[in-house]
Amino acid sequence: MRANRLDPAEEPVRVSGVPQRTGPLQSGLSQLEWLSYRSGGHGSLPNLSWVVTVPDGLPDDAVSEVVSTLLLRHETLRTTFDADADGRPRQNVHEYVVAALPRVEGEASRHLFAEAPFDVASGPPVRFGRTADGDLIFSIAHIAVDGTGAWIVVSDLTELLAARAQGREARLSAKVPQPIDRALHEREGGRRRVESALGYWTRALGDFPVTVLPVSRGRPGADVVRADLESPAAGMALAVLQRKPGATPASIFTAAVYAALAVQFGRERLGLSLTWSFREFPATREMVAAVFRDMPLIVDLAGEPSFSEVLRRLQKAVLLAGRHMGFDVLEFHESAGRIEAERGGFLPGPEAISCTLDGIEWEDTEPGSDPRTMLADSRVSIERTNGFADVCNLYISAYAEEGRLHIHSRIDASVVGARDSAGLVKLIEAILVHASVSGDLTFPAAESLAGDPWRPDARWARVDGVWVDLDFLTGRLQEHPAVHHAEVREEHDRLTAFVSTDLEPWELRDFLLSTDNGRNAVLSPHHFVIRRPDGDTVAGSGVDRPMLAPRGAAEKALRDAVAEANDLAGPTMAGTYLTVGGRLHLAPRVLSLLLDSGFEGIAVMDLRRPTSLVALAGRLRRCGDAGVLREARATSGVEH
Repeated sequence: MRANRLDPAEEPVRVSGVPQRTGPLQSGLSQLEWLSYRSGGHGSLPNLSWVVTVPDGLPDDAVSEVVSTLLLRHETLRTTFDADADGRPRQNVHEYVVAALPRVEGEASRHLFAEAPFDVASGPPVRFGRTADGDLIFSIAHIAVDGTGAWIVVSDLTELLAARAQGREARLSAKVPQPIDRALHEREGGRRRVESALGYWTRALGDFPVTVLPVSRGRPGADVVRADLESPAAGMALAVLQRKPGATPASIFTAAVYAALAVQFGRERLGLSLTWSFREFPATREMVAAVFRDMPLIVDLAGEPSFSEVLRRLQKAVLLAGRHMGFDVLEFHESAGRIEAERGGFLPGPEAISCTLDGIEWEDTEPGSDPRTMLADSRVSIERTNGFADVCNLYISAYAEEGRLHIHSRIDASVVGARDSAGLVKLIEAILVHASVSGDLTFPAAESLAGDPWRPDARWARVDGVWVDLDFLTGRLQEHPAVHHAEVREEHDRLTAFVSTDLEPWELRDFLLSTDNGRNAVLSPHHFVIRRPDGDTVAGSGVDRPMLAPRGAAEKALRDAVAEANDLAGPTMAGTYLTVGGRLHLAPRVLSLLLDSGFEGIAVMDLRRPTSLVALAGRLRRCGDAGVLREARATSGVEH
């Protein structure tokens, strides 16, 4: 559960005066967080919090001066975030910042201090305090920093405190890259690179598998099954495998994940979102900001490749994708949304992998050391969670500590159970260990390591590389009140739906894509064969959508809000928000206009889905009187 918001008057860091300079927001994670703040009142990701040791004997006023120095050094720490006149993300750097250092004592106070959402439109995205032991604690919103940016703050604070305690100059670089400068470069001199990267992904995403996990009936609000494996054997295996030329611990672990997923779910092509730091450029390497973005990483696993071949294919895929990571994140998601509408598939909950293994001093292993002897020391724990941060359909991560590799998996409980989740992390471990012992691992040998892999039943089909439960799609179609009978079949590696109804193919397709399937993927058959009650037959893909005028107050309110916010002339109600020309940065404006007209019930994420405006209007509800409207606006955080 989210912590309550702090009273603005109690925030320990406040801005004073007018902004020193303003500018656009740099591309990256910050843009998605901005969208969340503008439409929902708080960020979608948790704050980042650290405790930094204060040297013994350093007086309180010296600690306060160190914090002031840090605030002056990094502009993002004294920045507020809002929108410009065109509704685009904007950051405002303030020259004067008042930073208090309140005492944070007790578990409840510390929890509130670390996790309470920030009001980033009116105050800085950071707060500082002192623990009961006198150490410095800080919390930063994800809109301002990613993991690397937060670690730079920790390093700078540590060095500034040490320098004050030792009476010397701080050993920090004189030139500090600032987010606004990066944002201006992206929109001016670097725009050609941004557009080139977006063009590449617009082509590549058409071939990206819609999901790793089987497509079946999901449960909205389902738990997440978390499996945590602590493995000294995998730690030793990574230390051995990283000796291979050109192999990094992160790439080795990622290859093991792809191999394990291919075995566990019977796949020949896999696509995950790889957390990409975007720190390969000098302008971003030491910048305190949120520039992380997800790299769509497709790896072909056809032909039962050995582990070394999986690693080679993965490294090649990373090199290719890495050359095209300079895209604008909001524009990327707009392009992806239009492609999803065309392909007829959508994944609400991301499927991602993240590991921070490079730069670690791995312990030397003696020749002949066998990590298999340490497998008995591995420990697996399983728990079910359902917090606001449990958004992923599949998430796998790893970190190393004291020679042990910690492997974590989080999977939607609609798809797998505790045994499946534990089996996956154990399989990743086993692949690493056995590959390190033999120098390589054949695919059949990897399959033999899987204890109880998932396998489909008779009414499943693998289409476009993805396993699909045909009964799920059939059952969903039959839930439509205008459908008399439906059956989905696999024919020549494609899905065909045979339906008795008066509806058109596009309406059936839209009905499937509007399914609330929790975090799990939804998709549509490639082809519809419709039998009318009068005996006529209509066939089509449902991709082409007609021009459709609004019917009823809700549809008209949504059409008018989309048109006004995006300066569009009569968008068709059969289209999705993105295919009719809607822009993501203007989605909060759409919600605001809907509230003005007395309607609520959808969020920015709904506008991102490949769902028609007709279907979205069906979710709207009246706000009621003016008092309810004002309360809805205050609760949602939506602003003009």
